Amino acid sequence: MFGTIIMDSYKSDEVELMSQYIDDLCSPMDLYGWASAGIYSFWDYYTKEILYIGLASDLYVRFRQHNGLLPISENACKFKQIRSYFSLHERLGYSILVQSPLSQPIVHRNKEQYQDFLNIPQGSPIPNYAGEEGLEHIRQAEGQLIESYKQIVGSVPPWNKIGGDVFSRKYATRSNYLHVVRAFSNGTPDNYLVSRATIRELSENPTYEWFEMQLHGLRMMMLSCGMSFEQAVAFQMKDDPYFEDQWNRIVSSKYLDKKLIV
Repeated sequence: MFGTIIMDSYKSDEVELMSQYIDDLCSPMDLYGWASAGIYSFWDYYTKEILYIGLASDLYVRFRQHNGLLPISENACKFKQIRSYFSLHERLGYSILVQSPLSQPIVHRNKEQYQDFLNIPQGSPIPNYAGEEGLEHIRQAEGQLIESYKQIVGSVPPWNKIGGDVFSRKYATRSNYLHVVRAFSNGTPDNYLVSRATIRELSENPTYEWFEMQLHGLRMMMLSCGMSFEQAVAFQMKDDPYFEDQWNRIVSSKYLDKKLIV
């Protein structure tokens, strides 16, 4: 269900605002946008160096923990490293690799919704079937991406202490690094996995967000089936009778020609 990389950057006094943008796009409380469970990366805004690759069942909560807005042990977050970075730099890069809302897992914030929907008494365990594959996907993806970085650079990213899921490391490829890891900080117009708008732009512009939600399905085919962007478009045009109108709207708007400014 993975497909879209969304880039952005923020200043130290924009932490609260950025967390709200993330929650708007990746809330576990609705089925619009993307799932709350995903991969994220912090990167040096000026050198484009990847500093950290992590996973989160709730990207909003994890971002707030890393940036000191939610209490958590310093050993369990990167608040110390982020604080040190901002003492020397104005902006920090932040990117997310998101999943379809169909992969939304049960997390702390949506637990009561599931209990009400399934008519389960408060305090009783919820059958762990909803979105379980979404959690497994982020574990696998994190392991592959960190290992692909290590294969190319020679070590894990500087803020990572260890690699990810051991089983997934053996599936890491150079392509993981070139098309995903490097794109966290170096989104280019020829990489169709990268959103043409930033996190904040998507949150503030419903049309852009709608475009990216349509493009997400193409990116899923690119990553899962090894298709090119053009092949994914052709397949979707043939397979989905409603996609042609959606695609024509994206093309006529020239959205794909939009310059990404992070």
